[in-house]
Amino acid sequence: MTSTTGQDPHPDVMEIADLAEGILPPERATEVRAHAESCVECGEVLASLAEIRDLLGDLPEPEPMPADVAARIDAALAAEARFDSALPHVPRETSLPAQATGEAADVPRGTSAPAGRLSAPTGPGRGRRHRRALLLGAASTAAVLALGGVVYELSSHSGPTANADSSAQRKASAQGGDDSNAVGEEVARLLDGAGGKTGGGVTSPMLSPRGDAKVTGPDGTVITVPGCVLKATQRVQQPLAASREPYEGVDSYLVVIPDPDPTQVDAYVVTATCTADTPGRVLFRGAYPRG
Repeated sequence: MTSTTGQDPHPDVMEIADLAEGILPPERATEVRAHAESCVECGEVLASLAEIRDLLGDLPEPEPMPADVAARIDAALAAEARFDSALPHVPRETSLPAQATGEAADVPRGTSAPAGRLSAPTGPGRGRRHRRALLLGAASTAAVLALGGVVYELSSHSGPTANADSSAQRKASAQGGDDSNAVGEEVARLLDGAGGKTGGGVTSPMLSPRGDAKVTGPDGTVITVPGCVLKATQRVQQPLAASREPYEGVDSYLVVIPDPDPTQVDAYVVTATCTADTPGRVLFRGAYPRG
């Protein structure tokens, strides 16, 4: 295929790419190669494509993802899907009014450019800009692939620190299993003791001076939940109940917050070691019946 726009005799960029890959028919390949040898611009395109191909060929083969990492990702995605399914359904799409639809249908599709407005460029200039854009896109793709290989190498060789951080967060957003059952039992106990209500006269966490919240425990004691713990949940509602106890050996707060569904609550387990500038880390999140 050759360009027939204007007087441009240059072969199409796709033809030059096919030539570089060796998939052009022999007769046409001879013609395109002869043109590239006599045309500086097309010769540069052919050389650039060959350079990009060599660059991509030099990239190392990506290492396979470790099985335990893949399993944790699958578990987190499945848990998130279950959590989202528990939320009340909100319509995502709305239909356009009939009048708007009719007006859109009446808009002519084949209108020409207004007077004084330039039409799309044709001829050799357009071909050269197209080639440059294609080469820029190919070079950007090669750079992204190369950077991705470096990032993967760094992440796969980050050592015990990365493994420890991943292990500490392996239960985040998880539902199901012994941990979920244990948290669910504690949530039920806290709600039974608090009667599903917070301590009297307690302000919302967003309105209190430090962002802290106070809730009444099952034994009648008032528990103060630090603002940095509440901030980690990214929720603004006043907690229904809370307790402080270890979770997998980590000093943590269990915070129970109303769910948009009035029949459920959301439970968050957040690390207790946090500051106003550094929020806690969510170790577990789950949705449970409000009782």
